[in-house]
Amino acid sequence: MSESATTTTTATVSDGAEPTLLHRLTDRLDDIGDQVPQVVELPDWVEPAFLRSVALVAIAVSLILAFVAARIIRRMIVRVVVVAVLAALAAGIWSQRVELADCAAQCSCALFGQVVQIPADLNPNC
Repeated sequence: MSESATTTTTATVSDGAEPTLLHRLTDRLDDIGDQVPQVVELPDWVEPAFLRSVALVAIAVSLILAFVAARIIRRMIVRVVVVAVLAALAAGIWSQRVELADCAAQCSCALFGQVVQIPADLNPNC
C-alpha cells in the first residue's frame, strides 16, 4: 500500500499573520464567483460605480433580513441556516464589491462572473 502525502498551504494576510475565518470565506466565495458562467449580458448603463452602490444596498438588505430572520424564526436549526446563508451572501457581495474598486484600471470588470462594461471616461484604453 502506498500512502500519499497531502500538503496544505495556508494563505497569509498582508501583515504575515494567519488569515481569519472571514478572509478565508471571502477568498472562497470570490473563487466561486469567478467560476460562475455568464448567464446574461448586462446592459451598457451598468458600470462599476453603479454596481458598487447596488452592492452596498444588497449587503444592507441581506444583513437586515438576517436580523429579522434571527428574531422571527423559532426553530433554532432553521434560524442558524438562514442567518448563515444570508451572512455568506453578504460576504460574497462584499468581496465582489471590493474587486469592482480597481477593476477599471485593469480593463476586466466582472460581478459574479458577469462581465461589466467599463465606460470610456473611467479608462479610455479599454
